[in-house]
Amino acid sequence: MNIIKEILFKKISAKGLAIFRIAYSINFLFEIIYIYKYRQLYFDRIPYLDVHFPDNGLLLLFWMAVIICMGIGFSTRIMTIINYLFTIVFISSMTDYEYHMVYTYTGVNFLLMFLPIYKSLSIDLLKKKIVYLNRNQIYNEEKVSKINYFAPVLLGVGLVYFDSAFVYKINSPLWLNGLGVWLPSSVPISTITDNQWFLNQEFLVKLLSYITMVFEFMFIFLFWNKKFRIILFVIGVGLHIGILVEFPIPYFALGYLSIYLLMIPVSIWDKIKKRIQSKKASLKLYYNSTNLDCNKVVLLIKCLDVFGKIDSIEKKEISEKENINEYVFDKNLAGLSFDGTPYVEMALFKKICKILPLFYYSSKILFLGKVFTEKKRDQSQSLNLIENTNQAYFFPSVFKTDNFLLFFLCIAMLLQFQINYNFFGYNSTTKYLVNNFAKRYYGITNHDVFLDDHFKGFENMYTLKYKGELLPFLDEKGMCDAYISGSTYAYWMFRVNKPYVKENAYSLRKGFIEYSSFWAHRNNIDLSDYQEFEIVKKRLKISFEWEEDLLQKNIDQPWERVGVLIWNNKSTQFLWDSTNK
Repeated sequence: MNIIKEILFKKISAKGLAIFRIAYSINFLFEIIYIYKYRQLYFDRIPYLDVHFPDNGLLLLFWMAVIICMGIGFSTRIMTIINYLFTIVFISSMTDYEYHMVYTYTGVNFLLMFLPIYKSLSIDLLKKKIVYLNRNQIYNEEKVSKINYFAPVLLGVGLVYFDSAFVYKINSPLWLNGLGVWLPSSVPISTITDNQWFLNQEFLVKLLSYITMVFEFMFIFLFWNKKFRIILFVIGVGLHIGILVEFPIPYFALGYLSIYLLMIPVSIWDKIKKRIQSKKASLKLYYNSTNLDCNKVVLLIKCLDVFGKIDSIEKKEISEKENINEYVFDKNLAGLSFDGTPYVEMALFKKICKILPLFYYSSKILFLGKVFTEKKRDQSQSLNLIENTNQAYFFPSVFKTDNFLLFFLCIAMLLQFQINYNFFGYNSTTKYLVNNFAKRYYGITNHDVFLDDHFKGFENMYTLKYKGELLPFLDEKGMCDAYISGSTYAYWMFRVNKPYVKENAYSLRKGFIEYSSFWAHRNNIDLSDYQEFEIVKKRLKISFEWEEDLLQKNIDQPWERVGVLIWNNKSTQFLWDSTNK
């Protein structure tokens, strides 16, 4: 009860939530940009030939704008709602191109609608401060309950790790034998790094596999405790940097790293800010604190000046010892550079814009340019600023939100057990409906990734050549090339190639038609004419016992011709070599 009480009622700065919001939004934006770039693959039945109607391009562009607004904290609550609706339509409904990061996106995007991610480092906060200035009040940033930090970590990381380790890895001979890191890294199609020297260190790679299992199993029990949080953070960040370097799923690794930011003590961000700020300001800005517009200018500068280049000083705090030019002192706004050069009016405006380029556009949006002309100086509102007392109105709304988050996380944990153990004893139809609902709307599902069944029977991998050159799906080594990353990697490896696949299999034919059509149109190859693509195969060795140089042995296997794919008059024909075995 003490732990629950602390999570619900202890208030901390919202700065860590804001940094998570920015980092997560940047990663998610790049994921959507990737989908937009390859949208014909994702949505067309046959890229550019049998097209999806209507075209999703404009919707994806609009979604990107929503994510940008969410990242900068503009109308954040509305943007998170729109973002979640787009997630349901485009992300959680994926079938061919789904991969395990899809579930994390769905769950976290659901939570974002309820988290106070706009209470720091956001345009919404700036707007609120301006509103309070108009009321002769200073708005102090509100603190948030700790549960707002824990909720995304539990849903996006904790449940995923626990399910993966406790339900699947603990029953996997691959992981129990310490090969969970080694084998996926020894299969060319599932790695992007040729690091055979590392894989040859048997003790080290097995140790990393066991550490991963123990870490994933213990994470959900320990991350609540402040004593273990930094240790878990270091191990988790190291694990996902390794994933970023080793496997073709960059946005999975970066997305989890953004969630891990929530585990950093909030005080660290203030220390980092002090470290990155300049020792000496480039400009001293003197302002009349009783002038409304001057306060707005200073407020905007403080929001944009991350590196502390401008030092804002109230005129009433100027020491008598300071030698300030009377002409400068007479202005509502005036500046002095480090060499003593005075700046007033438009010269000051240009100087600030030179130091903070974003100030130019922001001041135009907020109509603050008039402050530097001094034309309406005498008509400006006189202020006697007081501290705001909004805290009294803050507790009831946060209390309700925190209770919802706690309730939802309890339901999420029950749903996770239901999915794996039929916790409520549902019949097959009801269980399917419940599990499908949890997966689609909350991202709660099973997490059986990189297990034995993913590699058993994976003895061949196939790709295409055109005029003797490999298409940018797999390179000469058999590793993923330009077109294969993230969700396209999941589709190419587990749905097009996949274990036990044989020549003339439906999955191969379907994938080759889609990818060859996409590549041809991107490279101005006319499929109305006769075009011949060579189908080639690389034989793989999959071993469930550690052996030296397995990756290199797989890389050294030659590409063998096994057939051709013929495009003619926008129709396809497959001819397989009868001599191939």
